[in-house]
Amino acid sequence: MRKIGHYFSRTVEFYRGNYKTNGLTGLLRLTLALGLCALGPIYSRIGFTKRYCPSCRWKGANFLPFLAIGYVHFKVRCPSCQCHARHRAHQIFYEKHLQLMEEEGRLLYFAPESNVENLKKNKNLEVKTSNYMEDTADYDIDIMDIPFDDNTWDYIICHRVIEHISDDRLGMRELYRILKPSGKLILSVPIDDTLEKTIDYGKPNPFENDHYYNYSLDFEKRIPEQFKVTRHAFSDIFSKKEFNEMSLSDDYIFICEKI
Repeated sequence: MRKIGHYFSRTVEFYRGNYKTNGLTGLLRLTLALGLCALGPIYSRIGFTKRYCPSCRWKGANFLPFLAIGYVHFKVRCPSCQCHARHRAHQIFYEKHLQLMEEEGRLLYFAPESNVENLKKNKNLEVKTSNYMEDTADYDIDIMDIPFDDNTWDYIICHRVIEHISDDRLGMRELYRILKPSGKLILSVPIDDTLEKTIDYGKPNPFENDHYYNYSLDFEKRIPEQFKVTRHAFSDIFSKKEFNEMSLSDDYIFICEKI
């Protein structure tokens, strides 16, 4: 009964949030998404499209929808390992473009996805996690007050975390502090490239997964100037075939080198 009650209350939250952000269209999209999720094992196999998840090696026809209180995204969630489109892209980027499976040193991964297990296969790379499934994390770190000495990490992956903290600039300064000289921060945040300027809500926005910010491409200006920053767009990294197979939409990764 408790599970049923939780499911019901969560569904009500989804409907309220999607109606508030997108009106009747939001309700229709959410209803369709819930139906497709219920038919997951069937829906994921129907059709001739070839989809592939590098995280768990699943192959099928359709990825499942992702549901949130304020929005719905279709064809993003792997029916096997539950990873999202951006997680699949990041795993390929880490392996093929950053060669993290061949590097050595110390890597700190904030809020990692399933690809952390793959990175741990590199015996020359010491991988530590923060807030990874809570009870199995190595650390529980406040990113605005990191309890490590200066210059202690070779790599930091901070994927979809900065938008959840009240002072993003302070958090990024802390990440800079604990990196070794020439160390790399691999940083990503959700970016709305239709916005001219980042919106700072001043508090968590419940209709955007409790984000403090809605970032535009001016996010790069918020990164501490001591970093040498290179911005990578998925559309520049992946082929049309990879976009289709992994069901990607364009997104950005910032490689920030401590100089």
